[in-house]
Amino acid sequence: MDTIYHAMNPWWEGRSLEAGISREAYLKRLKDYLARAQIEVFVGSRRTGKTTILKQLVGGLLGQGTEAGDIFYLALDHPTLSGLPISEHLRNFRRLFMHDRDRKVFLFLDEVQESPQWEKEIKSLYDLESVKIFCTGSTSSLIDRQAGRLTGRQIVTTIFPLSFNEFLQFRKVKASLSEDYKLEHLADEYLTTGGYPEQVLRPSHEYMANLLEDILARDLSRLYSIRKAYVLKDLLRLIAASAGSRTSFNKLSKVLGLSVDTVKEYVGYLQSAFLVKSMEKWTPSYSEKVYAQKKIYLLDSGIKTLLTGPGDEGAKAEGAVFLELIRNGIPCGYYAESEREVDFVTGSQDEPSPIEVKYITAFDWNEKRFDGIRLFLTRFPATRGVLVVTKSIELRTSVNGVLVNAVPLWKALRDPALL
Repeated sequence: MDTIYHAMNPWWEGRSLEAGISREAYLKRLKDYLARAQIEVFVGSRRTGKTTILKQLVGGLLGQGTEAGDIFYLALDHPTLSGLPISEHLRNFRRLFMHDRDRKVFLFLDEVQESPQWEKEIKSLYDLESVKIFCTGSTSSLIDRQAGRLTGRQIVTTIFPLSFNEFLQFRKVKASLSEDYKLEHLADEYLTTGGYPEQVLRPSHEYMANLLEDILARDLSRLYSIRKAYVLKDLLRLIAASAGSRTSFNKLSKVLGLSVDTVKEYVGYLQSAFLVKSMEKWTPSYSEKVYAQKKIYLLDSGIKTLLTGPGDEGAKAEGAVFLELIRNGIPCGYYAESEREVDFVTGSQDEPSPIEVKYITAFDWNEKRFDGIRLFLTRFPATRGVLVVTKSIELRTSVNGVLVNAVPLWKALRDPALL
């Protein structure tokens, strides 16, 4: 066991730590993580970089002067480690370095759900030991299945696929604003490739196909009692084909030959694996939010490319904007009245901020495609500004006293303050 511990913690012997490309969006929060006592829980889809981020946080601690022997990393999906309780691993760690029981240590637990009774173990360590805990898991069941044991003891951070800025970083691209034509092309590449780090570095259809099978088989079929596991992929394909449209669970149930309740349950499973996320209608009525149709988006456009092929950039662009909104914690919903819609609305009823995604290269406010936003402005006269996300158009104009700001997708993704 000690051999495995040393292999996973090379810094104990002064060896360098291979931690990949820096994910600054998470590393810059290290000071905040260390300032609080709670368990740091990182969740997200398989292969979005959770392990890399844990190791980069280890590197951050070492860089701040933390003793190497005070940091313990465990990949709990290792077959030798997964059968032993976490508390026993911590005891072995303290024995290796002859720590005093009250010495504060830093415990990094990768794929923590693979360890037996992990919820009880972590709760006990949090309550009784001098330890700061960081852990990861690939499904939201990490949170859902705790039965409240860690309530108040954890802070959850979702690791999403790479943002467009991270995509540029991974591709080692430094395009200036004077080279906007390059950024427009790269935004198209981002929509096709998606944001799974390995896929960005080495695009491969086979990699994405295997990744999706792993998620469906390992992260879902094993965790839930799914009688017709093959239906999950069919359901995901249907969602991918209609991404950004209002979803009819009745229609999905008829196509798949399942009950409406089963379809809703399976969509919940896909959400738990961070493959999709639903969005409610933007309305002050709570009952309408609950009962109105939802929109369901894929959280990675590369998955959509895998399932429905290249093209459909408009739907992929809309999904990319949705991901950027949730990545930045901006609450949003869609507006709909009859057949007219607005893709996203943020803000309050008193100060709404509508966002339309139209992946276009020519702009005409009077076109039918803007019927939804024009209707919205008549219904909500307090609106002061409209954001239109385009493929290449950038302009600012005023319509009846309302500022209409059109920006290319690459600019909206590079500067989330625009959203």
